[in-house]
Amino acid sequence: MKVEVRGEGRPLVYLHPAGGVRWTKVLDELSRTHAIHMPTFPGFDGTPADSSLRTRKALALRVGEYIEKTTKAPTDVLGCSFGGAVALWLAVEKPQLVDHLVLECPAGLQTIDPALRADPAAFKQALYRYPEKIAFEKKADEIEAGNRAMMAHYGATDGTDPELLEKIPTIQAVTLVLHGTEDRIVGKESMQLLKARLRKAFLVYVWDAAHNIEVDQPERMLALVQNFLEHSDAFMVKR
Repeated sequence: MKVEVRGEGRPLVYLHPAGGVRWTKVLDELSRTHAIHMPTFPGFDGTPADSSLRTRKALALRVGEYIEKTTKAPTDVLGCSFGGAVALWLAVEKPQLVDHLVLECPAGLQTIDPALRADPAAFKQALYRYPEKIAFEKKADEIEAGNRAMMAHYGATDGTDPELLEKIPTIQAVTLVLHGTEDRIVGKESMQLLKARLRKAFLVYVWDAAHNIEVDQPERMLALVQNFLEHSDAFMVKR
């Protein structure tokens, strides 16, 4: 599994969405104080698929192996959408490896609108409230198509993972869940269900953001994540 590392400091593992690896303004800023470890899931962004990895749970175990070999200590984890489901599985299967858990509009908890799934252009439009804020390089059409195809490979075509939903109450990590108020891909109900099932979690709605909060409201997301990683469950207390 290919892994890119940027920055120095406390390790932070970032698990990318179904669109593949992208370095957003949020991650660039976090790399000033953290060493950002970003794996490319096998099969994404033109990398070879791994026939032994067919589920998001299996991906989480592979990420866990990487953490065990590199940071060798509980590590902060940030997962976005598809990567959010992988992050949840990591916290379920390898709780000793996850310190703080940040979930940006995590998938895996509900069925995604079939009309959106069937229309790549409509799905892409639903990702962003402000696509003009995209600062990372656009991927080639064939790469985007290949990334979409990996959803079936990992059994994530419709977004649901019933086994994951049942295991969520076992997660020990203190968790920050971020959800855009304009998200049409992941619904509010699934985020509220996630909050209810997690032992210790904070659900924060980010105003005027769609599914990709990192793009739509980078300053707001950055402030939330920085405070959470620094102050843990006291992150919302004024000092």
